[in-house]
Amino acid sequence: MSQFADGGVVASKPYVSSGAYIARMSDHCGSCAYRVKDRTGPRACPFNLLYWHFLDRHRDRFAANPRMAPMYRTWEKMAADHRATVLEEAGALLRRLHAGAVV
Repeated sequence: MSQFADGGVVASKPYVSSGAYIARMSDHCGSCAYRVKDRTGPRACPFNLLYWHFLDRHRDRFAANPRMAPMYRTWEKMAADHRATVLEEAGALLRRLHAGAVV
């Protein structure tokens, strides 16, 4: 998400990563208390929650971008109640972070 801080001047799409990508491409998840495969719940990977929250929040900006279409199709295939839970948990996570909590 930081790679889109310039509002899209340099890149045609934001460079955002889910927990699964981070797990595949690094060794950072090995000692993590969260579970990358948990999509929601108390042990769900925060990167997964924040990934979908970012895409949902910026839908108006990215929906017409062909490079973003696969992600939005995946999001739309998820059950509405699951999407709502993801957004609710991501919002709670962001509130904790803004309050200075360690997550």
